[in-house]
Amino acid sequence: MNTFSEEIKMSLANSEMLFPQYEFYGAFIGRGETIKSENKEVVKIKLTSINSLKRVYRIVKTFYTQEIIVEPYKDKRLNLGNGGIIFLNKEIIEKPLKIVGLSLNKNKLPASLKNDPVIFGLFLKGLFLTCGSISIKEAYHLEFNFEASNSFFQEIVKTFNNLLGIKTRFIVRGKKAKLYLKSREDILNMIELMGAKESVAKLSQLMEIRNLRGDITRTLNFISANSTKIAESSLKQIRDIQIIKEKIGLESLPYDLKRIALYRLENQEASLSTIAEALNIKKPTLYNKFKKISKIAESLS
Repeated sequence: MNTFSEEIKMSLANSEMLFPQYEFYGAFIGRGETIKSENKEVVKIKLTSINSLKRVYRIVKTFYTQEIIVEPYKDKRLNLGNGGIIFLNKEIIEKPLKIVGLSLNKNKLPASLKNDPVIFGLFLKGLFLTCGSISIKEAYHLEFNFEASNSFFQEIVKTFNNLLGIKTRFIVRGKKAKLYLKSREDILNMIELMGAKESVAKLSQLMEIRNLRGDITRTLNFISANSTKIAESSLKQIRDIQIIKEKIGLESLPYDLKRIALYRLENQEASLSTIAEALNIKKPTLYNKFKKISKIAESLS
């Protein structure tokens, strides 16, 4: 199943590679953990998407000096094809991360991510590759699901707002939390910041189509409501004229009102504008004369 989330990950997998340590850090925060294996610490990153696996493997190769161990992995709940689990020596992987001020820590957001939108975007790219998803079926919704401290989530929310002007929220669910945003403009800007150019173009086109459909629907609703209002107004005018005709006769009306009443009876579907034009009367004047006819009818009822 090729979802839009997977299309974005495919686009990210083929995107330009800048400062891979920051992208790797995002991937670690999303689905990474430190485990003990044969008396040494190992970094383990689980990737359910084949596109995410390819990308993380490529970025690790740029700065990791040892052999990268990969085990196949498939999440039966997600029909995304085969993914994999990457294993890395923690001591060796930490050295190139420390050079750019990063550590494998899920309790504090590094200062370098808070001051540069490009660097923060690279972090988000790695984060989305491992734990991000987006829904565009009915409403727009982008979210990250991962495990970190409450203060870490608060720092990300603050950085989104201060650095990008994007409002995000998070909900804690057990050990994990969901960080999400729903503004379509913010989602589009974030996808662009991550570097998924093809997905930006597709989502922009979808938004334009939905805007057009929305405009058409609003126009049709307005026309329908206006038509109903005109029809109800016309029926009332005709009922008023019929009451006068039955009770005292239209001949009893002043000439200007009788002229209008007769025209309305002969043209029951005509709008006020049409009647005003046909009788060479201004529309506000015509409206007031119909009000006079209505008052006469009410006095006879």
